[in-house]
Amino acid sequence: MTRIPREFAAFGFESTHEALDAEQLLGDLGIEVVPMPAPKTLGARCGIALRIELVDEERAAGYLDAAGIVINARGRIEDV
Repeated sequence: MTRIPREFAAFGFESTHEALDAEQLLGDLGIEVVPMPAPKTLGARCGIALRIELVDEERAAGYLDAAGIVINARGRIEDV
């Protein structure tokens, strides 16, 4: 069976510490996140990015902003 790629949001961070804090916060708030190697197209300084469902993108960004966690880079990716 062939999987069809879907579009997701990807958030990149300045440091691994911020990426891990973001993953913990969003997970605690019930937003599904998948850590992944940061795509070069994001231009993020940290090697870790978080893959997030598009429907959760703005809510996740708002939670991170309120917590003082800066999204260094943001984009769209296709993944299965």
